[in-house]
Amino acid sequence: MNGKSKHGLRTAVAAGAVGLLLTGCGGGGKSAATTPEGWGTLNTERLSVAYPKGFEKVAVDKRNHYEVARARLTEGGTMTAVLSVEFDYGTGMNTAKMAGVGAEARIQLGATPVKSTEIEVAGPDGPEEARKITYTFAAKGRPGEPAKGTRLDGLMLAGVDDQSRPYLITVNSKPGTLSSRDISDIIDSVELKKTKK
Repeated sequence: MNGKSKHGLRTAVAAGAVGLLLTGCGGGGKSAATTPEGWGTLNTERLSVAYPKGFEKVAVDKRNHYEVARARLTEGGTMTAVLSVEFDYGTGMNTAKMAGVGAEARIQLGATPVKSTEIEVAGPDGPEEARKITYTFAAKGRPGEPAKGTRLDGLMLAGVDDQSRPYLITVNSKPGTLSSRDISDIIDSVELKKTKK
């Protein structure tokens, strides 16, 4: 290989490396969310998150007072899984860490185990830090929900948007209803939006 060829090879490798960096970053690593084919989407003013096939969106008048969006899966008229989005669920939570602490404080007494993990979700300018919190708890037996005492799996995704306002995505389900792949796909589908003050 002559000097000219070596120079050409180095240039090509350098260009390829830059290309990989730009592709990998896409504005910063996890810059785009992914949604499995056939899934629906809860699209809110600050973020979007997908829900698995079989889930149905819940009308505004049927949601919890604090929820801005909700979808659920039912069997025989009883909820087997639910995914919801809340905003501004507390004060002083202007970082992902504090949003996670605030989310954990909402988990009912007796839930176990509570595990918090640092993750990233897609943001308008690249990856954004968030907290994934997993736990199990007992159903309270409300109308349309599993019988009181039924064990449920809980998942919370907490973080802040581009204006440092907290958001909380909650997924509750009967064990075996959602696979680990479903959970991963829900997390990968989260995408924060650029918002106005």
